[in-house]
Amino acid sequence: MKSSFGILSSSCLWIMALMRFAHVGAGSVHHDRSSSKNTQIVTGFFGSPSKTARIVVHNAAGQVSWDWSIDKAGNVPAALRQCAYDTCKAGGCAVPEVKWADNGRSVLSVYGYAAIIINHHPGLETDKRISFGVCTNRDDMDNSHTVELLPDGKVAVGTTTSAATGNIKIFNRFGPQNPLAAPIQQLHGIPGVHAVLWDARRGVLWAAGNDISPLSKASRSILNAYAYKNGLLSAKPQTWVIASATHLTTEWSSNTPWWDGAHAMVPIPGQDKLLITTDLDVHLYDMHTQKFEHGAPVAQKYLAGFQPLGKRVGPDGVSLPRSDIKSLSILDNGDTLYVQAVWGQTYGEKVNILADKKMQGSLWNQVLYRSRWFADTAW
Repeated sequence: MKSSFGILSSSCLWIMALMRFAHVGAGSVHHDRSSSKNTQIVTGFFGSPSKTARIVVHNAAGQVSWDWSIDKAGNVPAALRQCAYDTCKAGGCAVPEVKWADNGRSVLSVYGYAAIIINHHPGLETDKRISFGVCTNRDDMDNSHTVELLPDGKVAVGTTTSAATGNIKIFNRFGPQNPLAAPIQQLHGIPGVHAVLWDARRGVLWAAGNDISPLSKASRSILNAYAYKNGLLSAKPQTWVIASATHLTTEWSSNTPWWDGAHAMVPIPGQDKLLITTDLDVHLYDMHTQKFEHGAPVAQKYLAGFQPLGKRVGPDGVSLPRSDIKSLSILDNGDTLYVQAVWGQTYGEKVNILADKKMQGSLWNQVLYRSRWFADTAW
């Protein structure tokens, strides 16, 4: 099911979840991984009626080295603070995206109703300031899930809407801050965008979403590739269907309007392949053959050690062990992070760590959606 931060009545699911976890601590749960790696992790914690949403950089043991919330930014324009925090603070603000950027000097995020870039300058006066921010509670961007840096000082923001227009909006990053700036380019035809990924080697922006609104009958998950040339992304992407259309009745009952759609996307390092998750399963796209593999064989090979969160069996008896993986992140050495939603909910509670083909443990016990290695995307 598509998580909804600002569209339709399903936004109340987030408020219920946030209230449920309002008093849960941010400490790590036990895991048995020896701390042999120095790579940090960045995780976004949703807010609640009593707690402000946070972004934290931490190690695999859950020790926090850097944390950020809107109150620590210091230089937030009034209009940006209004959409990033004031509009959502009563129910708790969502943080559906966090990413490493600028060689570790920045954090990309969707925070509340804003897409922002935050300085990660530990020990410096400029630390935690917002260097870029645009409001997303306008122009059908309320349900934005992801953001990505592009060449030439551009930022791509992907959103889920019922419309097939303006699904990825491109903004100028540099210059005077204007939270209400108009996009310099808009990409259409993929209304369920949940993941965007810049591929510098091929000069392509990959996007995973749906061909029509995921609320529409027979909506299918798709992968688009937008070529970048002369400062613009192609208006006519290459498109591949990830999986056949499936109504999400097993988890959400026959009354649900939602159809299977894409969620997370990450490269398999050194293999020219993309690992993509949908509401129902995991899928592998091979850039050379332009074909997909699906399901258990993909998980066994590329998510070795994966353990589903809970039983994940519907009233119809159908088992969906790999459903609802909201976030994936893979290092060069294959170490992997994943967040799987709680069955029957649209949020996760834990960040799971895979290494040496084994589950090494999990961190946290509070509402979250995305967690990534605080490192460059490994291609």
